[in-house]
Amino acid sequence: MGTGDMRTTESSEDYLEAILRIRSERGSCHNVDIACLLGYSKASVTKALAGLSTAGLAEWILKLSYRCT
Repeated sequence: MGTGDMRTTESSEDYLEAILRIRSERGSCHNVDIACLLGYSKASVTKALAGLSTAGLAEWILKLSYRCT
């Protein structure tokens, strides 16, 4: 494994740990939450999450909420 692969693995682990931490504290996790926790830009987090999703390590869950008008 090259050093680039190790950095990618460590970065992926950082993101996954952040997701678990935020979800356990708040019940849901958004890219802005991860960006704030890790100190990364929202764009970088969104790109990383897309990679994690492609790898089958994370998934975006869309929850729709309705209310009476």
